[in-house]
Amino acid sequence: ASRNARPTRPLATLSQRLAKPVPSTVANPGRPQSFTNEDAVDAAYRAGLAGFSVKSVAKSIGVSPAALYQRFGTRRGLLNACLFRAFALVEPLEGAPDSDGTLRQFSDQWWALCLRCPDLEVVIRTYQDPEILLMTQRFTCYRDRLRQLGLSTEQATFAGSMIAVNLLQLRHQLPRTMVTPEDVPAAVDAQREQSIGFILQTLHSDWPEWSVNEGRR
Repeated sequence: ASRNARPTRPLATLSQRLAKPVPSTVANPGRPQSFTNEDAVDAAYRAGLAGFSVKSVAKSIGVSPAALYQRFGTRRGLLNACLFRAFALVEPLEGAPDSDGTLRQFSDQWWALCLRCPDLEVVIRTYQDPEILLMTQRFTCYRDRLRQLGLSTEQATFAGSMIAVNLLQLRHQLPRTMVTPEDVPAAVDAQREQSIGFILQTLHSDWPEWSVNEGRR
């Protein structure tokens, strides 16, 4: 190898990339912090998670792009921080409801996630399946409850996926900004309730199995 070749930096593990951003450091010790992680995350949300650039976020909060790269490592690191905040607000299952109650609570939490993360559908497509599973681990309690009620893992996953995809599509009817539940038009709320009711009715008549590669479980 060439004497002047630079050593290869080890890749961060999956959990490191999807967890909290690296602790804050500054180029010049003793120099006061000029922004917080939340400042950067807020700016990225305002710019749109699917299309923000480090340069635009830096300009928005009045710092240099280098300061953001030092804090988050890469654009992906800042995006991970945005998603970490969105998923951290997912609430666990309450009580011990039946399958309908469990899926309705899941629906409520996924819808709330869609509202506070408008580009979620586009962003998720850029992640590999293992990364998505890690991000969505706060929803595991809903799947576990369905399994307690007698459903297989594949059936529980299928039900959750049907609801999640439906709500991601419904989110397209709202502005591509963070939206509070109170600001959702009544017509959209009614459509969501109708869709969830239809999905639950369909599942009652037939709980299909997903074909799963045993070697990848």
